Amino acid sequence: MTSLTAMVDSSIGGKTAVDLPAAKNLVGAFYHPEFVLTDVSALTTLPKRALREGWAEALKHGLALEADLVDIYETKAEALLSLEPHLTTEVVARNAAVKARIVSEDERESGGLRSLLNYGHTMGHGLEAAAGYEAYLHGEAVSVGMVGAARLGMAYGVTPAELVERQAALIRRYGLPEGYESVDPADILEAMSRDKKVSAGQISWVFLNDVGRASMYSGVPTNLVEQTLRELRD
Repeated sequence: MTSLTAMVDSSIGGKTAVDLPAAKNLVGAFYHPEFVLTDVSALTTLPKRALREGWAEALKHGLALEADLVDIYETKAEALLSLEPHLTTEVVARNAAVKARIVSEDERESGGLRSLLNYGHTMGHGLEAAAGYEAYLHGEAVSVGMVGAARLGMAYGVTPAELVERQAALIRRYGLPEGYESVDPADILEAMSRDKKVSAGQISWVFLNDVGRASMYSGVPTNLVEQTLRELRD
């Protein structure tokens, strides 16, 4: 693996899918790799933007599933952003272990546990699709989606306000976007309605209950979603 996104997330899990104009990852299958080889020294060859977007998936794992990782992201940000070899290797390995553990317990996302890996992806996938898969890299869209999910979770009464701020500080520290531009919020909502995470007409959301602890929610009022999308637009 040569990208941070692949190292911490996408190389593990077996999802092989393609994006369609209607929505992201609509056609695909599960096909696991025989093995995954990661060399963090390859990260030094990445363009800065490509490296930054990979941190979104790493932050996601900590915020939704592994509180100890969040502590590392906060206290050792300088070392991680400069790709200190030993620490970066440790953090990449821990992220891979989180992803592998969740996938092994819910391979086909049928029991709900693997769905927690979608934190930030509901709105993020909608943004990617609405922008034609060109304006935003995946991690950038997920970052915006995490900001949106945290604000929406707070409005819904399940995400503490202090956690919303803590996440926002992390996202800023790692150079990731908190909002979007040049996309109509209505187009994002429309793309979200066609996403694979929609069931019985209800959009599924992952909201944070605490640091490292997330849960699934559905039936979130559309007006709250629309309001959040408007607030995120720069």
